[in-house]
Amino acid sequence: MSTEDIISARRDAAIQKWTDAVYATYPFETTGFIRTQTDQFANPVGHATRRAAAVIYDAATGQDVDMDEVQDAVAGLIRVRAVQDLKPEKAVGVIFLYKPVLRELFLVDMLAAGDFQKFLDMGDRLDALALMAFNMYLADREQVYAERVAQQRREGSQIRRWAARHGLAENQDGE
Repeated sequence: MSTEDIISARRDAAIQKWTDAVYATYPFETTGFIRTQTDQFANPVGHATRRAAAVIYDAATGQDVDMDEVQDAVAGLIRVRAVQDLKPEKAVGVIFLYKPVLRELFLVDMLAAGDFQKFLDMGDRLDALALMAFNMYLADREQVYAERVAQQRREGSQIRRWAARHGLAENQDGE
């Protein structure tokens, strides 16, 4: 069996193992919902994870992929994790969860086939995807913080207007 045949034959197993590993990063009580609810609006975490799983696998294994699709899938996964207040290593680290899956499913057979470099290339591609995901995470977190600041300003403005209407506003001189 060629390396390409192995990659193709084990695709579904790899995607399922990685998806399960990502779901395991969430609290136990939410895992069942994430696994079973398929509506993308009711379960954006599960939808983003399932979509990213296949795209990341194809990109990591060197398949012919559309980079815009890869970026969109990774961005969707990272965006949903960025708004959950996860630390960067937890939010972006899910990309690296593919490495043990690939090691388990491919290392022995690729060594036997003399394609160890191809196995190493998969790890390098995952590293590149993780760096891309980290940049996306930072941009998403900046957006979350900017929205929080804007919300605080809106709330403060409303309080100042209320206070002014009720004669509770401070003097301009600070008295």
